[in-house]
Amino acid sequence: MTRFYNIYRIQIKIIIVMDIESRIARLEERLTWLQEHVIEQDKVINLKSNEIEKLTKALLALKRQIPDSPADGSDREMPEERPPHY
Repeated sequence: MTRFYNIYRIQIKIIIVMDIESRIARLEERLTWLQEHVIEQDKVINLKSNEIEKLTKALLALKRQIPDSPADGSDREMPEERPPHY
């Protein structure tokens, strides 16, 4: 009985070690995937940051092109026409 028990304990230890090795392998795979994902996200963030910077510059350029008008809007006359849907 003790021989069978010892063999059974050895088999359990082997299974536990194999399970730990497979878990470590899966964790390493997940870590590799996450590292690659972070690198891809960094690339996208850099592209979007550059895009935002360009759009900000373009917006400022457009704002400079708009003539300044008085705050009360007195020099702008709105035509009193009926909207086209009437």
